[in-house]
Amino acid sequence: MNFLKSFAVAVAVMTAGAVDSAEIFKDYTPSKAIVNMTMVKVNPNRIDDYLGGLRQTWQTGCDVQKKMGHVTDCWIMVNEANAAGPFNVVLAMVFKDSASMEPNEERYKAFQAEWRKALAEDKRKNLVEGYEEIRTQWGEGNYRIVEWK
Repeated sequence: MNFLKSFAVAVAVMTAGAVDSAEIFKDYTPSKAIVNMTMVKVNPNRIDDYLGGLRQTWQTGCDVQKKMGHVTDCWIMVNEANAAGPFNVVLAMVFKDSASMEPNEERYKAFQAEWRKALAEDKRKNLVEGYEEIRTQWGEGNYRIVEWK
């Protein structure tokens, strides 16, 4: 039995060194762009309702931000197995760099003015009513794409 334990430890030690590792800036570079992703769990029978609201609010905001140069792209992904896992909808916005995400009063006010023009206030309020009944915010993260050398 001691032989088997010793053999297992020896194999583990020998194979641990065999794992390749990647070194930042030598083997890969993180992109300047940052992808902000929000993960949401939507009740499976309410995904179409949620997407309909997002099309008018979130997507309108994305379109305004792209037009103003605040973001370079945005998209929504839905898990085809929508009842599986901790979340089933992902909202993503791509910022060209971290400076684009920094708080900026002028940029914020300009965006709010343009977004309000694109979507009437009564519509903004009505579209998000009931969201808390059909979805739960699961998490959010800022990701950089790995660019291999």
